[in-house]
Amino acid sequence: MNRNIPKTLDCFKAISNPEIYRNFMIHLFVMFPAAMMMCWLASLLDQKLGWSVFGADIWRVPSGLSLIFLGGIWVWFVYGYLFLVGEGSPGTHVDGGPIRLVDTGPYSAMRHPSVLGKLLGVTGLGLAWGSTSFLLFFLPILLLYSYATNRLIQEKFCYERFGNSYAQYSREVPMFLPNMKGFRRWKNKESVLAEIELASVSSQPPGIWNEFRWYLLGLIGLLSLFGFFLWIA
Repeated sequence: MNRNIPKTLDCFKAISNPEIYRNFMIHLFVMFPAAMMMCWLASLLDQKLGWSVFGADIWRVPSGLSLIFLGGIWVWFVYGYLFLVGEGSPGTHVDGGPIRLVDTGPYSAMRHPSVLGKLLGVTGLGLAWGSTSFLLFFLPILLLYSYATNRLIQEKFCYERFGNSYAQYSREVPMFLPNMKGFRRWKNKESVLAEIELASVSSQPPGIWNEFRWYLLGLIGLLSLFGFFLWIA
C-alpha cells in the first residue's frame, strides 16, 4: 500500500520544530561529549599498547569529519521524516514519541535508521582521532550498546504503544541491516503494513523519563568499562 511520503526538503525543514531540535540538543550536549571522552580514553589505551596514531592528518581528519557530517545529515533527515509521518517527536524520552507507526521511507527498510547515522558519526570521530583501539575495540561495544538500548528500551515502548501492528512490522523489517526487499519498498514508496491506525495511547507513558536515565547510566557504564580497559592494559 502507498502512503503520502514527505519531500526530503520538508524533512530537513522539520528541524524548526522544538520536538526535533530538543533531540539534537541531547545528542550534542550528552552523547557527543561522551563519544569524545571515549576517543580520549582510546588514545590513552593506544599509548599504553604502543600504537601510534595511524594515517596522515591530511586525509584522516577530513575523512573523519566528512563521516561525522554525513552521519549528522542522515540523522537529521530520518528524525524529520519520523516527526512528519509519525506526528510526534522522534524521541520518546523528550516529547513522548510519535503517535503513528511509521512504515514508509527509510523505516520501510530498517526499524532504526538513525543508528546508521550515529555509526557513521562515531566511526568518523575515531578516524579523525586516529585511534586504532577505538575502531577495533570501542566501536563494536558501542554497536552492542546501541542494539541493547534500541531493543530493550525503545522497542519496548513501541510494542506498548502500537501493539500487534508493531509486532507485525518488526517481523517484516530488520532492525539495522536492510535487505533487498526493504530497499525495493523504499524505492517504490511502498508501506510495510496494509493499514496503520493512530496509537491508542497518545500521551507520555508513566515514567517516560526513566528512558533517558537508562541512556545516561548506559553511557556512564561504557565510560567506566573503557576506563577499566585502560587501567588493566
